[in-house]
Amino acid sequence: MWNRSIIICRCEEVLLEEIELAILEGACTTQELKMATRAGMGICQGRICRLSLESLVPPGTKEFLESPSQLTIHLPVRPVSLSKILRRET
Repeated sequence: MWNRSIIICRCEEVLLEEIELAILEGACTTQELKMATRAGMGICQGRICRLSLESLVPPGTKEFLESPSQLTIHLPVRPVSLSKILRRET
């Protein structure tokens, strides 16, 4: 038996029980789990929790059979000061 208070997404502090609740409420793809719980939306953009989310997707769903994940991984963005933008030559 899994401990339901296990953190699946560290960045957004999403617990296993939140993922399970989203699945019970009808989420059946990684994208739907992401939208329902914010798992995979933190600073790492799913690099840490992606495999856990994929393993929790209910088996037999169309997405699970065709592709392992629809979660997109985004590169980290760094803030740029306005002074740097204004000094930029065009």
